[in-house]
Formats: sequence, structure tokens, C-alpha cells
Amino acid sequence: MKSTTGLIGYAQPWVVHAGGTIEIKISSNGPGSCDLSTYRVVCADIDPGGPGACFERQDWGHAEALNVRHQHINAGSWAQAETVPVTGPDEGFVLSLSIFPTLRSDRPQVVFSFGGISLRLTSSGCLAATAGGDIVTCEVPLELRQWYVVELQVDANTLRLTLTRKRPGAGGPAHQSAAADIAKFDWPGRTTPLLFSAEPDDRAGKRFSTRHHYNGKIESPRISTACGNLLAGWDFSRNQSVATVPGLAPGHGVLALHNTPMRGATGQYWDGSAEHWKVRREHYAAIHFHEDDMTNCAWDTNCTLTVPAGTRPGYYVARLSARGVESDVSFFVSSKVGKPGSDILFLAPTATYLAYSNTHIKFDSANTENLYEAPMVLSEDELYLNEHRELGLSLYDTHSDGSGVVYSGSRRPMLNVRPGLYTFNYVNDTHILKWLETKGFDYDVATDEDLHRHGQDLLQPYRVLITVSHPEYCSTRMWDAIDDFQRAGGRHMYLGGNGFYWRIAWSDAHPGIIENRRGISGVRTWEGEPGEHTLNFTGEPGGLWRSHGRAPQRLVGTGFSSTLFVRSCWFRRQHDGTRPYEFVFAGLESDVIGNFGYRGGGCVGLEIDRWDIDLGSPSNAVILATSEGVDEGGLLSGEEYITTTRALDGSQNPDVRADMVAFSTDGGGAVWSAGSIAWATSLMWNDADNSVSRVTENVLRHFLNHPFPETAGYPNT
Repeated sequence: MKSTTGLIGYAQPWVVHAGGTIEIKISSNGPGSCDLSTYRVVCADIDPGGPGACFERQDWGHAEALNVRHQHINAGSWAQAETVPVTGPDEGFVLSLSIFPTLRSDRPQVVFSFGGISLRLTSSGCLAATAGGDIVTCEVPLELRQWYVVELQVDANTLRLTLTRKRPGAGGPAHQSAAADIAKFDWPGRTTPLLFSAEPDDRAGKRFSTRHHYNGKIESPRISTACGNLLAGWDFSRNQSVATVPGLAPGHGVLALHNTPMRGATGQYWDGSAEHWKVRREHYAAIHFHEDDMTNCAWDTNCTLTVPAGTRPGYYVARLSARGVESDVSFFVSSKVGKPGSDILFLAPTATYLAYSNTHIKFDSANTENLYEAPMVLSEDELYLNEHRELGLSLYDTHSDGSGVVYSGSRRPMLNVRPGLYTFNYVNDTHILKWLETKGFDYDVATDEDLHRHGQDLLQPYRVLITVSHPEYCSTRMWDAIDDFQRAGGRHMYLGGNGFYWRIAWSDAHPGIIENRRGISGVRTWEGEPGEHTLNFTGEPGGLWRSHGRAPQRLVGTGFSSTLFVRSCWFRRQHDGTRPYEFVFAGLESDVIGNFGYRGGGCVGLEIDRWDIDLGSPSNAVILATSEGVDEGGLLSGEEYITTTRALDGSQNPDVRADMVAFSTDGGGAVWSAGSIAWATSLMWNDADNSVSRVTENVLRHFLNHPFPETAGYPNT
């Protein structure tokens, strides 16, 4: 069996139009050279018991004997001054700032570095300062998650460190100080890097790199001379939505933020009176840095691919091959806005792919085996990710200090967003691609980011929009564009479950990165800190769409109801009130639909959606089919109940179910929602000759060729 991790890489940009170029960036864990070939992905499921993997080799995008080497990953976030204050031993150097440490580590954590002058936490948790070869240390370890005001003073003869606990109380002294005489050392100059949350790593060679990253918050750094002349200062409450912080005055220079440390963080003055950094800016004057932040590997380019004009839109991989190694780098060729090649648009949920990219949930979450009620099966890719956390984390992970991950970026290898054994999201969605090909449907492909950037202009030319097995993450622009499309006469087929669930943000200032704040509701592996639920990219409230008056039921008629990971079940057709929708069931010989499939043995599984008029399902929405066979393995989603009882599983609670729903809009548009992630993974059963396939084809052909039934009232009460 060939290794999938002997070579790893990523494409930049991740999404390209025909005629554009992509840089392929590769790191080797062994081979000194490799070949590259490009394939269009028709089905990425490589399970021998699955629907059959299918890749179409392209006559472009080839390279032989590419020189490859191991490329370093500079994990950890830091801030770097683009210009540095000029001072000297006679004038002295004074640094003041506030810190909020969040992790005790067995290695030093550098809070500030400027040549021979530094401020750091020792392995014992004490605060220390250096000037050249001299060091002073405050002897009592700092308490975690407490604010301290720090001042570091250096002149020609003396090094002095003082700190004051912001809220004195049990657990440590209110004040500490340390001082020492120092020897002469090379005073930092104009070209000396000035960093917060790291120090330069001289071992990294020619490329600038950092090490000993700090875990915690920093607020209000100021640099002055001994006589109080302010040389530089930064207010971290400013420019919340971009990757730089301006100086307090024109001559202070700009701080550039690397690897996206967390903005919108509560600071030392936050008192719970505001939940938004736009309301009380002075309460959000901190930045939270982490040693394992990673949103851009910044690797050298090994190969540049030019996508020929006329290339078919779709899922693609650059396949890297060497002796004993075969590894895929995923990317997307997207349809150009306003130039449709089909009446059908397949929307690749790249926001969801980013949210799950490089997830460590199987290793880090104590609930994973409980959820699946089975021992974990681990692939080579997953084992590699667990050992190489420098590849970055998913939105389901927590940082080493326990805080939740709020950013995920595409400029890094994403080992579970490519063909392989991670049977969720990317792989499942390609079952739909193969089904479309098998049935002979032409289709275009665009991505979530395309939809966010272009909105209704992207969707308007199409007759039918297909959203896939799990479009869980959605920005405001994405939501509005789909809603507008439906109201303007577009037809929307939603072939999955747990869609349109979390609100996310994209930002031009952070290319290829999404932001999500988990909030205090929803199925989540971590919960955001108090006061930190606002998206700093946009200033919008984070968390569930449902929490902000836009439950998925409003958009697609159904919304997340339950998890069903133990085994999947099936739908049973409903007859009351479904007469206008007879076309959906044409050719079926039974009311039972989908008692088969590649995920759990049925088409109702993994995560499922239900109709609920109280949450916004349109009054003319018709329940076409409802799940049958959901038992104790089906568990009600957390936001569905406010009091814990024993009646939360599918054998006792009628809300633990999936509904297949359809409705029309005033503008002649229509929506059909499958209500289950496992629907997509049942399409290709028996070579697509099955009831799930038949229903989906019936709807798609009708959406393409016929008016949709106008229904009044609600027949399913």
C-alpha cells in the first residue's frame, strides 16, 4: 500500500477559474523528487465496498521529476513591528503592557522580543526578563487566566522588571519585582526584529521564522524612553477586522499579525456590560495568541499549473507520485460568474470543508467513541495529523491552552479534504457528482467562497441549485443569495442534513480563511469564552443561525434535528397532502425509500433534519416522507431542549426524525430538501438503480422542465 503522507502539499489559490493559474506547494517526508499529474474527481470514495472511486486524468497539469524537500511550518501566531523604535543605553528602554497567560508549558514562552531584550514566561510559570546575557525573574509563578500589568526597564546599567496583578486576590501576591545590574550588550537597532508572542528562530536558515510562542492575551503595549518619551504604542481594539494594528501615532509604525491570532478578545477592562467589540471598544483591547495557530504555511512553490480555457468546472487533485508514495492535493475549478455551461449549479461547500479540515476530534474529544458507539478506526492521514499538529487545527479543535479554534485556512495541507478514508463531507459529496455523471446530467460547479463573493450574480443564470450532503457553514451573503435565488424563481435541491447551521465570516483581509464563533448553543466540541461570540471579520453575531432568527427551516423547510451515527434507517412516504407532488414518487413500487446505503445501511443517518413550522418552515411546505426506524441511536440535538430528561432519543421523542420536504415560493421558485446526510451516500447503491436515486432524479428533471406546484395552506398538521 502506498503512503499518502510521504509527500504533502496544498494549492494556492484553492479555487481557480479556467484560464487561471495555481501554485502547488509540496513538502517531502522522504522522496527527493516526484511526478505530478492532474485528475478531475468524479468519486473520491476509495472504499472497495463503496460506489467506486473514479478519477479522470487530464491532458494538462503534468510535471516529471520535480525537486522536492521538506518545508518547515512556522506554527504559532505573533505580531511584528514593521518599523522599530530607536533608542539607546543612555536614553533607556521601557516596555509596558498587560498580559493574561493561558498555558503553563515545559518550554519558555516569549511575550516580547527585541534583540537581546526579552520578556518571557519560564517553564515554572514565572515572569522573567533578559538584557543580553543577564536575566531577572519574579519568583512567584503567575496565575493562569489572570490579568497582570508588566513593566520592563533597561538602561546602560540596570535591568528591572515589575508586575502587578490586575485583580488582587487569593493565589498570588499583588505585586512582584526583580532587578539586577547588567553588563554591556548589543543594543537593538533599526533592523532588529521587534516581536510580540515569539522570538526569532535563528536555526531556520534564510527564511524568517519564530519560536517559543506565547499562549495568552496581550493588551496595550507601549515603548518609551526612561524619561517617559513615548516611542511606540498600539491599541489592539483598533482595526479589529484586518491583519494589522496601526500605531498610536504616525511614527509608531504598524504591527503585522501572523497566523491569525484571535481578535475580538475580551481585555482587562471587560466587565460583562458589553458583548460586542463595536459597542465598548475599550473592553476589547486584547489579542489572544496561541503556539498552535496556523493559517498559512507560506511554503515555496514547486510547480505552477495553468488551467486551460474550456476546462470543465469541478473537483480536481494534483496527484503527487514517488516510489511508495501517492498523495493528492485538492483544488477546485469553478464556473465563471455569468457564464453558465449548464442549467444546474453544484455548490461545493468549501466553508464546511475548511471547518473540518485537519480535525483531531477522534483523538481529542472524549465524546467521539460515545457518539459512534464503536472503537475509532484511524487512517494513515489521521495518525499523521495527530503527530503533526503544526499543520493546523479545525474549527472542532481546541488550542493547547484549551481555548476554541475560531479560524481555519486553506493555505496548508488539508489531509481530510481529498480522496481517502475520511468518509464525511468531501468524500460523501462526490457520491452526488458520480450520480450526476451516471444519470447523464450536465452541471457547473462553484464554491461557497464564490457564492459569498458574488451572491445572486453567481446563481441567477441557473435553473437549479444543488447544495450537497452537509452545507453546515454559511455566511450572511451566502444565505441571502440562496434566499433571493429561491424567491426569484430558482429551484433549490438540498441533498443533505444539518445545513445552514453555523454563521461564518469570510474576509478580503484574510485570504482563504473563515471565522466561526461557537457561541453558547448548538452541537459543539467547545464553547466560546464569555463576551467573545462576535465575528471579528465582520462584526456580526456568531453562533447558530437559529439563534439570530434564521433557523434553517426558514431557508430550506427543514433544520437540524438529531444525530444518528450508530446506524441509518429509511424514509416512508406520506400520502396526506402530497398529491401535488406525485411526480416525486413516480416509478416507486413501495412507500419505503432508502433502506440501504453506504453509511450505516440506510438513507436516513449521520445527521438529520426535520420540518418545524415554529422555527420557520413555510406554511405551504409539504412533508413528503418521514423517517422510520429511528431508535435509541438517534439523539436530539442540544439546542432542541432546555431541560435534560431521559426522553431525548428516537424511541421516545417524536422530534428525533428526518423529514423530506418541498415547497414553492411566490416568485415561481421551489425547494426540495432530502433531510439527511446519508441520502447522498445512498444515491449510487446498486449502480444508482434504487428508490433514493429515482426520487432525486424525478425532482431534478421536474425542476428543470416543469412549473412547480403552487400549494396553499398546510396539510400536515
